[in-house]
Amino acid sequence: MSSLAYIAPWVLGSVGVGLVIGFFMGRGRVSTPRDVELARRERQAALKALLELLRAAERLSTDVESHNTEIQESAEQVGSLQATGEMESVKQALLGHMTSLMTSNRQMQDDLTCTQYRLEEQAQEIDHARHEARTDAMTNVANRKAFDEKLHLLLDTWKRQRETFVLILIDLDQFKRINDSHGHQAGDRILKKVGAWLKKSVREGDLVGRYGGDEFAVLLPRTTLQVGFNLAETLRTGVADRASRVALRRGEVSVSLSIGVAVPCIGDTVETILARADEALYRSKHLGRNQVNCQLPQQDQTESEEPVLAGDPC
Repeated sequence: MSSLAYIAPWVLGSVGVGLVIGFFMGRGRVSTPRDVELARRERQAALKALLELLRAAERLSTDVESHNTEIQESAEQVGSLQATGEMESVKQALLGHMTSLMTSNRQMQDDLTCTQYRLEEQAQEIDHARHEARTDAMTNVANRKAFDEKLHLLLDTWKRQRETFVLILIDLDQFKRINDSHGHQAGDRILKKVGAWLKKSVREGDLVGRYGGDEFAVLLPRTTLQVGFNLAETLRTGVADRASRVALRRGEVSVSLSIGVAVPCIGDTVETILARADEALYRSKHLGRNQVNCQLPQQDQTESEEPVLAGDPC
């Protein structure tokens, strides 16, 4: 009991300080893939430590409860013994010690329960803070910070292991007209609908993020350009179908997407692959909107540099 009283506050204090430090480190700008990976490992280590402490507290609480049950049974057996004279005094002294031990155990169990609640609260808080720090508040997809971190990691993995991935940039066509015609609340509602549909349409492990304003971005790890193009087409047609059924106060609204798709190539940086995807997106809008355009690495472009359109293979 006394040991727990000294140890538990120290453990909780240490964990709390670590979580606060980790939280503020996580909110800071991460500039390199190594920093991103280090921050991710630190957050995972903090959560793992919390879970191990919770499991240990649960096991100890179970052991204390079992111990108390055994003492209670022994006390009942001692209480039923027939004793006289000096043995009665021994019996009463033994029962007194057992009662004191059970009281201490119950207090320890209460302390353990309180410790479990505090650990659970801290785990929930750090998980919630981590989620909020990387989530766009309006659309509930990843924010730009989370997108940048993931892109750095994927590009670094590609450079070291040649594990390809696909970058998709998405722009809502003539979104300003929706805001002007139906109001900004209607525009916000459209963004939420599109974000939710994009999240439902990708695999577990893919990332959907809000790139900025009315632009979204999708990262597809371990994916080829052709598969990425096919998914982009699915996103384009799916959003057009669903967004057209969004009822607003001034009638239904029609939404279409212009999409640019790119894959990494030798010598790429975050800036160059983003620039190629953005160029593909620009071509989709320039050629009439509501289409997908794949911007291949420079060495794979044809001499005429004709864009790859939605109906053509990548």
